[in-house]
Amino acid sequence: MAIILLTISLPALAYDKSRLTEKWQHTPFDLYLDAQEAYDMKRANPEEVLLLDVRNQAEVHYTGIPDTVDANIPYRFDSTEWKMKKKGTFGTFKKPKNPNFTAAVENVLKARNLTKDSPVIIMCSAGTRAPFAAKLLHKAGFSKVYTQVEGFEGPRAKEGPDKGKRVVKGWKVRGLPWSYDLLPEKMYFNFDPEKIDSDSEKK
Repeated sequence: MAIILLTISLPALAYDKSRLTEKWQHTPFDLYLDAQEAYDMKRANPEEVLLLDVRNQAEVHYTGIPDTVDANIPYRFDSTEWKMKKKGTFGTFKKPKNPNFTAAVENVLKARNLTKDSPVIIMCSAGTRAPFAAKLLHKAGFSKVYTQVEGFEGPRAKEGPDKGKRVVKGWKVRGLPWSYDLLPEKMYFNFDPEKIDSDSEKK
């Protein structure tokens, strides 16, 4: 038992949190992993550790999903509403928050026979949404939530010939296993509280 606990806790000690220079990157849990550490932790204890991809459905559809992810629970959804960036002349589509995010994660726990004290790893595209998703779970009483700080695609290069491209680090850049194949049992509709409630009413 001691060996198992040691295996779970060691990867979190390997990432130096002082490298997280932005205040928003830090969470109440203070537990951080890079992509390789997240993969190693999940692989060492696949049944005890929950790995969640919190990107939206379009992202996992077009850019792929890690093989070891247990479920895709979007922290934000896609929308057709447009907004301009604060700086510059370009914009982007708004991504409204998922109001059922916490409840959906709790549904994943139930399906996996896990509890809010089980280790949970959250991963997004580049590490910008994961901290906020972790903070929501902290408010909901989760006790051990890790943020994968690099994300699936990694941050954009700030200089050089590949400036603006996601080639710096992250799950894909590190060569960790992933696929374009989306397994239905891992998709959001299985854990969406609104769909579950609707199906229950039909019965």
